Amino acid sequence: MKKIISVISSLVLAAGMTSALAANAADDYKPYFYFKAEAGTGVEVLKHGAVYINNSVSGANASIPVSAYFKDDQKIAGQIFVKWNCEKKELQLKDATGGFTKAGNIPYKISGANKDSDLVNLIKIFDDLNMVSVNYTETDATKPLQLTGDTSDAYPIACFNAVFKDNAPAGSYDINFYSQGAYFTSVIPRYADDPSKIIEVNPAEYSEGLRINASDRLLGDINNDGKINAVDASQILSAYAKNSTSQPTGLTPEQEAAADVDGNKKFDSVDASNVLAYYAYTGSGHDDKSLNQFIKGE
Repeated sequence: MKKIISVISSLVLAAGMTSALAANAADDYKPYFYFKAEAGTGVEVLKHGAVYINNSVSGANASIPVSAYFKDDQKIAGQIFVKWNCEKKELQLKDATGGFTKAGNIPYKISGANKDSDLVNLIKIFDDLNMVSVNYTETDATKPLQLTGDTSDAYPIACFNAVFKDNAPAGSYDINFYSQGAYFTSVIPRYADDPSKIIEVNPAEYSEGLRINASDRLLGDINNDGKINAVDASQILSAYAKNSTSQPTGLTPEQEAAADVDGNKKFDSVDASNVLAYYAYTGSGHDDKSLNQFIKGE
């Protein structure tokens, strides 16, 4: 009897461990999405990935090319349904395509997909929601999607343009992966050891969106006098101190956009320090780098 109880206990323990491992596997599965923007006339990609646009240089209706990527280190995604939008409709999401034209391919092998025009049913724009939707699905529900390259982000899942409307106000615009409602961004992995297991994850909850700061002046030139110096650093530091104590910053939207010089979605003492260091750099006779190049170490 003791042996039987021992065997049963072992089986129960093993089953519990298997369930725990399965749960942990689901918890450990953390694929995510991210964006890459392209620099252009009056458009800079900052150190931490945000975009700064000086619309006095770029002009009205500035268009920023952006690519969306999917990172799946475990390579087990069987279905990818991702959406992103910008709530401020003064920045329109347009011209969504696959990655064939820009990058030469798409991340997964899709039957009959050899050029961007073949992806009409996979990539869609919803103008009323200012939203892009992408859906990649492996028809065999027991297998993960087959990679085209070595990694899931060897190629973009989609490319699009972020286009400013006429007279769009200065300030910050965020393009975020959609995580609300019944049709939130989701990924369904396919597990080789258990094809029947269906676990839906929502990477939008932790994926990184894209911040675009729009202004009418040079990055870091807070008082818009054509110079980047200690005065600008002082204004950033003062605004940061006020913001830290929940007071009005005293800056206009144009100034706040120009104050986030490292592109980490906030202006703080680090930004002030970067401006001051750049002022010292240019004050010693250097004029070969912009503020953004200096901060990025280019």
